[in-house]
Amino acid sequence: VAITVVLLSWNFNIMMPPFVVFPTKRIAYFVEVSLYFILSSTTSIFNVLLMCLLISEIFIFFYTRSKQNRTEKIDTRDLGTKWLLYLNFVFCLIISFLCISQKAPFCIRELTLPAYFAKIGMLITAVGICIRIKAVLTLKKAFTLNVQISKEQQLITNGMYKFVRHPAYTGSILSLLGVSIALKNIPAILIVAICSFVCYQIRINVEEAVLQKYFKEYNLYKEKTYKLFPYIY
Repeated sequence: VAITVVLLSWNFNIMMPPFVVFPTKRIAYFVEVSLYFILSSTTSIFNVLLMCLLISEIFIFFYTRSKQNRTEKIDTRDLGTKWLLYLNFVFCLIISFLCISQKAPFCIRELTLPAYFAKIGMLITAVGICIRIKAVLTLKKAFTLNVQISKEQQLITNGMYKFVRHPAYTGSILSLLGVSIALKNIPAILIVAICSFVCYQIRINVEEAVLQKYFKEYNLYKEKTYKLFPYIY
């Protein structure tokens, strides 16, 4: 929740007109930011999508946490990849806004895509959010933020998992990449793409090693599916 408020306040610090003056007290500052977000006529679809992205991640956190406490684990070999994904999520959002802010060097700030890419980025973000939520709800209690296996867990191969082994990660990558594309900054897009791919590849390697150990049919499942993107990777 704190990250959500801070990112929104950062966003509006960049985008707000100069006549908006915030109180010095921290609580009043965050309240005014939130009210401005809700009431301002300049609030765009992008800001709504950004809010949906952050709320969806908060929902997934509490949804998986409630399920996780009810299952008995037999393997919790996460190797810190949960925190790696947390850091990647926050870093990608921050770098996307930082690259278009006045704090960024002029040469980076001015490397932008045409205006119509903003709509493309928003569409990608929306699709990514939907894919991630759908993937989480398909796995139900089998989905966890850290790598672990429970006694009653089964290998899910229906729905999106029939074609892609890690659609929740696909959705997350698309969402983060969509935000950077919507902001149209080329360096930010490249940084987000590289960081997301590297971090999720590390996570997938750890996760699939555990799945191969406990599910003998997983190797066959790997041969029939793609890792993240159908017909691509």
